[in-house]
Amino acid sequence: MMRSLLVALGMLALASPASAQGMGQNQPPDQWVMNCNTQRGLDCSVSNMIDGGPNNLLGSFLILSYSAAYTTLSVVADGVGQRASLQVDGNPFISTEICAGGGICSYVQEKSAELLQQMLTGSQIVVQVSLQNDNMAGPFQQSLAGFAAQYRRAVEAQKRGR
Repeated sequence: MMRSLLVALGMLALASPASAQGMGQNQPPDQWVMNCNTQRGLDCSVSNMIDGGPNNLLGSFLILSYSAAYTTLSVVADGVGQRASLQVDGNPFISTEICAGGGICSYVQEKSAELLQQMLTGSQIVVQVSLQNDNMAGPFQQSLAGFAAQYRRAVEAQKRGR
């Protein structure tokens, strides 16, 4: 039930009505995608659905998304998140405890901007989420290959208004 809700929230937040560029099972591994959503005003974002990899027996996954309209980074986890932590390359982990229902944890704009700069020049990100039931999701590792190009596309689309 929670997994279905999470997938629905992720698809709703990230899918473009005019585009079927992949999320979920149709998304190739290690791919960052840019989508624009007009549900609550124009918001173009760069996202990646990150799964736990071949050694992940539980099928855990999360969605990492950067919103060009709101200039914020969010992590959507499979469960009720209490804290999300991101690390780019060898930099220190940066955490947030701003977590809402549906497993969505968001960074304030200042921390989002710091992480964005690291992600634009970095090569790999590690994501961990502490869940309400004392479980931990992660650490999830993801290549940042393609992130910068999709970020530029999202910013340009946001400026053009489509």
